[in-house]
Amino acid sequence: MDVGRRLRLLRQHRKLSLYDVERMTGYHYSTVGKYERGLRKPSVEVLRELARVYEVPLSDIIGEAGPEVDPERRMREAAWLDLLRVRPELGELVDAAAELDPERIRHLVAFLRPGR
Repeated sequence: MDVGRRLRLLRQHRKLSLYDVERMTGYHYSTVGKYERGLRKPSVEVLRELARVYEVPLSDIIGEAGPEVDPERRMREAAWLDLLRVRPELGELVDAAAELDPERIRHLVAFLRPGR
């Protein structure tokens, strides 16, 4: 995955518009959009600032995390952590599910799935 795609995914994960990023960083929204589309290459300083705004390590943007770490997985994990901050009781559910065998976990997921 290239830097521009990572930047866009991280911004969207944080539910920020290009205008929000402009307000938070001072970088013009169209410039940030060009970074995301790969039309411009951001400097390391710009990437550091965007990493700060997106609350991720710089390696998540530039792809130095290594092949064993999937950036999209990290974003899903970050979304879970955000959810647990807002709904701490979900942590109890996760703790309880950790003790279940795989078959019971499948049943629990099926039970919790919306529209069942």
